[in-house]
Amino acid sequence: AIKDVQEILACFAEARGVPVPDLMATLSKVDTSLPPAFARTSPFLTHPVFNLYRTEHEILRYIFKLQNRDISLCQSMIPLGSCTMKLNAAVEMIPITWPEFNSVHPFAPGSQTRGYAQLLSQLHDALAEITGFPAISLQPNSGSNGEYAGLMVI
Repeated sequence: AIKDVQEILACFAEARGVPVPDLMATLSKVDTSLPPAFARTSPFLTHPVFNLYRTEHEILRYIFKLQNRDISLCQSMIPLGSCTMKLNAAVEMIPITWPEFNSVHPFAPGSQTRGYAQLLSQLHDALAEITGFPAISLQPNSGSNGEYAGLMVI
């Protein structure tokens, strides 16, 4: 509300040692009219759904019903494009911010990447043992590469 904004202005003005500006006087000088070219001339919100639900729980039930009509990873496999729908926990993303992991040059010679190779080999072996698979892939889990790798596993 305007009263709240005026109080905030008063706090800043007091802190700076300047007079409190009169917000209402300033606003009275501002032209807030909408040019006729931008005025709506067509009806809006005419679909019955905008008048059908009158309470919060009714609209939430309606939204949930619509949600259940949509396909999701809970109900099916989603083809290419699902990389934007995957959920990667923030804690999983933290290590890629560490310079020890993210600073290797993509064309670094093998002699400079032995530690990475050992780390990936140990990760591969651990994941294979945990999952019971004879082997696993460290292929990226998003984008078309991830989709292709997933399809190859299936």
